[in-house]
Amino acid sequence: MHVRHLFRPGRPVFSIELFPPKTPQGVENLKKRLVDIRSFAPDYISVTYGAGGSTRQGTLEICAYIKQRLGMEVSAHLTCVAHTREEVASVLAAIRAEGIDNIMVLRGDPPKGETAFRPPPGGFRYAVELVEAVKAWGDFGIGVAGYPEGHAEAESYAADVTRQVEKINAGGEVLVSQFFLDNAPFLRWRDDLRARGVTIPIEAGILPALSAQQITGFATTCGVAVPRPLLDALEKCGDDKAASAAVGLDFALRQIEALVAEGVDGIHLYALNRLEPIRAVEPLVRGKEGAKAEARLP
Repeated sequence: MHVRHLFRPGRPVFSIELFPPKTPQGVENLKKRLVDIRSFAPDYISVTYGAGGSTRQGTLEICAYIKQRLGMEVSAHLTCVAHTREEVASVLAAIRAEGIDNIMVLRGDPPKGETAFRPPPGGFRYAVELVEAVKAWGDFGIGVAGYPEGHAEAESYAADVTRQVEKINAGGEVLVSQFFLDNAPFLRWRDDLRARGVTIPIEAGILPALSAQQITGFATTCGVAVPRPLLDALEKCGDDKAASAAVGLDFALRQIEALVAEGVDGIHLYALNRLEPIRAVEPLVRGKEGAKAEARLP
């Protein structure tokens, strides 16, 4: 089933993003955790693809396990990085052979140690080119990424919105946002896309912070603003990892509660393979009785 068919008016989709561990034992541990994740009935799970295809086999293995063993819908990430067109065709064939129907199409980040993206010889330069190739190759549901505050490399917000529309016109069926920590830019971005004629589902990407250092590092790389109240609360936790994670999760839950009230199409949780945020977020997205975020930050 294409992920786009999971969306219904008045019912936000709940999806989770995971990453494949780098060791065989880590993969086995994640498989065990996936059994617990299934109990929260996410609408679908997406699995990331390491820089340069470094987790290619792990991505496929985890996706196949989710689809075949657990019976859940899954979206396999695929990037332009380090792949020729022929290699991409080979990856698509392997994904199809595992019965996987959905692909999250991304340009991808530069490999570790490099500061700029360089397309490989015979490869793709932009995500829109990869979208076109996947669309032409076969009947896949195609997800694409979007940037509420503009892509970090874009010359302007308006130019980035135009590129987003191009990816959708090329075949993107579901739009998943990069994480954000202030709902206002996301809502403006969503409305700007709707004004440009975009009708596909738009999911809000949420990343619960684990520490001040972690979230500022991610935010700097991605061009995301960090609200001062969140940063102050995280810094007050010092080296107390549990307290920092609790603050970050509380902030994310309040984001989600407000977004659901705004009628967003879905919440895409960047769970970092952790069970606790999934357990806390699911009742809010589903609108379960008694589910409410606690406002503990100033």
